[in-house]
Amino acid sequence: MLGLATKLVAQVPTQVRTTSLGAELPTQWEFKTPEGSTPEPIPVNRQAGGTRGPENCTPNNQSLIALVPESLIGKTLEEYPKLFWYMPSTTASAVEFVLKNANDEEIYRVKYSLEQSATGETQMPRIMSLAIPTSANLTPLKTNQLYYWQLALVCDALDRSADMVVGGGIKRVEPSLTLKMRTQQATPQERVALYAKELLWYDTLDTLVELHQDFPNDRNVQTAWNKLLQSVGLQSLSEQLNPDRSAALTESLSNSGATSVE
Repeated sequence: MLGLATKLVAQVPTQVRTTSLGAELPTQWEFKTPEGSTPEPIPVNRQAGGTRGPENCTPNNQSLIALVPESLIGKTLEEYPKLFWYMPSTTASAVEFVLKNANDEEIYRVKYSLEQSATGETQMPRIMSLAIPTSANLTPLKTNQLYYWQLALVCDALDRSADMVVGGGIKRVEPSLTLKMRTQQATPQERVALYAKELLWYDTLDTLVELHQDFPNDRNVQTAWNKLLQSVGLQSLSEQLNPDRSAALTESLSNSGATSVE
């Protein structure tokens, strides 16, 4: 059965030595449209709640949530960025990922199976991620163009109208020569500050998740993580995910375990 590749988290006793990592994060990440232009409706939702009835695949109507700014659009430097979402406990057996360009044309679609427990539910609520693959004949994201991603939780394989669907927008930008040089020489903590200053949402999130995985008990990292969620109106996720701060509850979908969808 196709499944997930989980990144095992080592309990690292050494604390991250940095001064007020959270202070480096902005309080909002709003995407600005060019002056004089009319913003197009964004064809994705950040949150999808459970539905009542037999097709509901999340207990207590928990929500699937894309980790994106409230504007739904975030910037990145990466040709193939990593995307994150909050996965509630679920009985769903699969998720499906779709990437579209600004013209709403589909350029990539893939399906992943979810591992389930003996009770039919997956693991406890957690942050999940997916890296847009560098293979699969998928060209790099072009700079200064909008893309949209969607993640569907397949509650009923025979009735896709029951899917819970969330997503967000991506705009890849070119770094300045100074930023490029500084990020190449920076520590992960320093990269968080550099990315945040440029409002590079996906890069900041990816690096901070990496720090949270490596240093799950570090108060400075935890404070920064909480502030990041708060800055996009998702502060309630902090308590749901990791109230005792004993581990970084994150999981990555493996591109080697994907099924192409025609």
